[in-house]
Amino acid sequence: MNHWKQKLIHLDHCHGVGWQTMFKILKDDPELEQLYDRPITYWQQIFSHSPLATKPFLLDLQNTSLKTIIYPNIHVLSFLDDFYPKRLTEIYRAPWLLYCVGDLSLLQERNILAIIGTRKPTDHGVAATKFLIPDLVDKGVIIVSGLAKGIDSIAEKCALMHNGKVISVIAGGFEHIYPRENLGLAKQIMKQGLLLSEYPPTTAPQKWQFPMRNRIISGISRGVLVVEGKKRSGTLITVQQGLDQGKDIFAVPGNIFAKEAEGPLSLIKDGAKLVTHSDDILYEWDIKN
Repeated sequence: MNHWKQKLIHLDHCHGVGWQTMFKILKDDPELEQLYDRPITYWQQIFSHSPLATKPFLLDLQNTSLKTIIYPNIHVLSFLDDFYPKRLTEIYRAPWLLYCVGDLSLLQERNILAIIGTRKPTDHGVAATKFLIPDLVDKGVIIVSGLAKGIDSIAEKCALMHNGKVISVIAGGFEHIYPRENLGLAKQIMKQGLLLSEYPPTTAPQKWQFPMRNRIISGISRGVLVVEGKKRSGTLITVQQGLDQGKDIFAVPGNIFAKEAEGPLSLIKDGAKLVTHSDDILYEWDIKN
């Protein structure tokens, strides 16, 4: 691993360093040549003269074990690495680093489909997900989701069951898989697909990380399929991010009287492609038998 990348990983493990802080540091010193030589006054400016942020950051910056931290079973991709997906370089606040376990080659695939939806699906939503996935994965479509309860984990389990490839993007780090009930699923994805996060493994998930995670789910995908979701939900946030990124938007219609169908039906009204069969996606992407 080159020295620049090791410094970037070290920074990522320092207290108080988020996307914006990393941006400021890299803007001033793209090669990170002065990382360990900056005066305290510089760091005070970076952290807006906040002692509460500056002091713990400096302790981490001086921590020799963090300077050389290595994860034997985890691939760490910087935004300059070859395996870093090109699609992600084009999104808002592209991750500086990706922590990955599994098959990195999946990130280079063209036909990656995000499947998202409510954490409390109806029987219709569950059945629709299980109906659509087998033919999609049989045609080589990679399934992406977020390991959440409901549609996310149903889609991931179904894809794996049919020998498909899965990419799962999580909030927090690998040592804090959430929800815990999906720990076994996460381990299976590590073996048969790819698990990734933009956060160091020791990071516990926080509420604000979930919508940030969603920009990666849509970002690495060619399109986003919504199975079920209320009109105001995290599902629709991901769709909006997908729209901003220029992704194809697909939606499964549902019962007009069901709250869970509000999101997909609204998207279809606004121009999303209605999906009642896997062919609706395969034909759109010109994927033939």
